[in-house]
Amino acid sequence: MKKILFIVEDLYGGGAEKVLLNTASLLQEAGAKVSLYTLRDRVEHIIPENITPINLAIVNRLTKAISNTFVERLQASFIYIKILKESPDIIISCSCDKITRHLPNNLNIYYWIHGNVTSFAEKNDKSYAKFKRFYDGKNIICVSHGISNDILNNVKAKPKSCQVIYNPFDIAKIKFMANERIKVPFEKYFIHIGSFEHRKRHDRLLQAYKLSGIDTPLILMGKGVLRQKIEMMIEELNLTNKVVIIDFQKNPYPYIKSAHALVLTSDAEGLPTVLIEALICHTQIISVDCPSGPSEILTGELRKYLCPMNNIQTLATYLESADRELTKINPGTYQAFSQEETIDKFMKL
Repeated sequence: MKKILFIVEDLYGGGAEKVLLNTASLLQEAGAKVSLYTLRDRVEHIIPENITPINLAIVNRLTKAISNTFVERLQASFIYIKILKESPDIIISCSCDKITRHLPNNLNIYYWIHGNVTSFAEKNDKSYAKFKRFYDGKNIICVSHGISNDILNNVKAKPKSCQVIYNPFDIAKIKFMANERIKVPFEKYFIHIGSFEHRKRHDRLLQAYKLSGIDTPLILMGKGVLRQKIEMMIEELNLTNKVVIIDFQKNPYPYIKSAHALVLTSDAEGLPTVLIEALICHTQIISVDCPSGPSEILTGELRKYLCPMNNIQTLATYLESADRELTKINPGTYQAFSQEETIDKFMKL
């Protein structure tokens, strides 16, 4: 039986953490023995019944405040002591590479990258150098070809190995959960799901929505530090009677399925989970062509609603056009993201 250990900072909110839990659960079902270490006790997602996170409690306000290489090495040494007891065949680090990069090189460890590095480096040579230090000589897994190209061509990292493994989606489970009965605020609506942070570009969405002139309401689902700023923007654009904010939902699928269309307006993504979930729920999509992921997901006829990233007028036109029609989603558009192929690749690491 293959023993697989996942290490993640916490299980709070983000898409990468949700994907990790799903992947861990599917690997357990496939016959692996899966363990999961968290570095602090922040949990918001639904934990699968076959996964029991172990909180190592080595990240807190103090370690965040004094974060430096010395502290990181201490944290990594504590993780290593736990690893020696676990003796995993494979270790997968997610969203905590700053710490886990200090683990010994003799471990079979993979760094699972869910985001476009350039979006964080901001085309800054010093930031690129930092990421290059992180991943030179390491085994890395990228969730999209766009991320892989970014790391190899922009960051110019020289990893020991680099492979693309799409996020696994339990299609049958998502469809089942999407059938949960909910009370939706509107009979017809557009929806955006994402953290209230700058990278998600709610300003771009709201400006395009205002410009489109459509009457179909818009739901913003999420949480984050920019909520108040977004609420003020809604008021300034006189959209309070058409735009509604609702909290992050542990099961967002019924909201996605009931939506007329889902919209994504980010500056950068990795492999945007919400787009694939929308396809599985057979909900049409309007998305900006940001790095990276949307162009790999929206193929064929779906590309007609793939919008240039900084063209608000075109985005408004696409919203207006999508409001008048429904694009039929073919199951073939999401089969490439089915769990079977992805889980097989993880088992072969």
